[in-house]
Amino acid sequence: MTHTTLKTLSRDLHDLADEATDHLKDAARKTGSDASDAVTRSTKAITRAADRLRDEAESSAATARAQVSETVRAYPVSTGAIIVAALLATFALVRLSQS
Repeated sequence: MTHTTLKTLSRDLHDLADEATDHLKDAARKTGSDASDAVTRSTKAITRAADRLRDEAESSAATARAQVSETVRAYPVSTGAIIVAALLATFALVRLSQS
């Protein structure tokens, strides 16, 4: 995820928490069907936010996949060398941590 996407995600989560908090405070002040309505509004707000976050995550993942695929196609030898180097570094770190 890009820095901008993370900032947007963070802002959306704060907005979601604020909205849900408002609804739940409203529910706490009320009883009976009024409380039930406030809880229902909270549930709908959380569902909307979850759907939006899922859509953004899917979009970000699709963009990242496309960029990686494009880079691998453009630089197959370099990409292969980087993958081998990363695997060797991982292997070395695992072995060092076991010593």
